[in-house]
Amino acid sequence: MASPEENERELILQVATRLFAALGHDGVSMGQIGEAAGLTTAAITPHFPTKRHLYLAVMERAQQVLSAVIDKRAGELKAAAPEERPAALHRFIDGYIDLCVEHPEVPALWMHRWLSDASDIEELESLSAQPLAQYAVDSIAALADPVHADAQLTTYTMVWCIQGFSLSGVLDTTGQRRRPDDPDALRRFRAHLHQLLARLLGLAN
Repeated sequence: MASPEENERELILQVATRLFAALGHDGVSMGQIGEAAGLTTAAITPHFPTKRHLYLAVMERAQQVLSAVIDKRAGELKAAAPEERPAALHRFIDGYIDLCVEHPEVPALWMHRWLSDASDIEELESLSAQPLAQYAVDSIAALADPVHADAQLTTYTMVWCIQGFSLSGVLDTTGQRRRPDDPDALRRFRAHLHQLLARLLGLAN
């Protein structure tokens, strides 16, 4: 059973994750986090002395969610025999789609990073994001290199598309936004990514 201190720390992390995902690191103060959590700033600082400490803890948790999926799916793709690569690629795509749909805070946090949020905190990319991204790129390279495709940009094409769809969906022919909670929109998007990556990498669809 978690202690009161552990429960309080978890509450702070959950509230901070929600606010950082919605507004970005630069748009949120410790006072706002405390107010949303029903705590004073003084109650937060024993757990997280500064906003930087809290932000890094939030991003570390997001990175753990990413790693759990990418390590598994990229590893399977990298180890797949040639005849198994199309199915392994689809599992990689589906795993990343499912991650972003089930944990929208993860792509939201990184979308803010891409727009220069918390630009003074540089170590996130070099220490955590870049090695994980490179592992994904290396797994795609096994498929990309034989057909002279750019493995890095192919990987990022997948990431950009999935994160964009998971956060904003697409407009239908009537101008209505169809988000990932629309089963038909999600099915169509999943099939589209399968086809896009398979054709780009010269695999049978």
